[in-house]
Amino acid sequence: MTRTNETLDMPTKPCPAGIMANLRFPTCWDGVNLDSPDHASHVSYPESGTFEEGGPCPASHPVKIPQLFYEVIWDTTPFNDMSEWPEDGSQPFVWSYGDATGFGNHGDYMFGWKGNALQIAMDTNCNGFQCPELGYQEIQEGNKCTKDPVVDEDIDGCKHFLLDSIGFAAYEYF
Repeated sequence: MTRTNETLDMPTKPCPAGIMANLRFPTCWDGVNLDSPDHASHVSYPESGTFEEGGPCPASHPVKIPQLFYEVIWDTTPFNDMSEWPEDGSQPFVWSYGDATGFGNHGDYMFGWKGNALQIAMDTNCNGFQCPELGYQEIQEGNKCTKDPVVDEDIDGCKHFLLDSIGFAAYEYF
């Protein structure tokens, strides 16, 4: 797929490989609490830089933890025809909860490492797919993994207009 031309918001022109959203979890821990009342303050991001760049953890959260990174790619190529986009030239995409900016991502993590794979990753300082000690799955192979729908819901095609309870209007494509 693609690893270049990433943006912070929804695309303003057709994407040749679809829309990709990246979600990086915090990589610094306070060293004490396994959770916190807000489910967030016990962990932190580096005080400068990024995890990949070796950014330092803040003094309040001195323990580095492995980075959890989600990458989700939506095949939006069926909607690359600009004649189907809004006449005012604005981008047509919106997250299902009404966010047309692309800023609103959320992820939850449930431990699911097989056997001692997490310990191997930590002991060998794995960084993304650069971890010869563990197996790697190509995107095309991962895309073969599917789950049958559990809700009878029409998710194919295009909903031409979405208006939520606060009056937010946008085009919504599925």
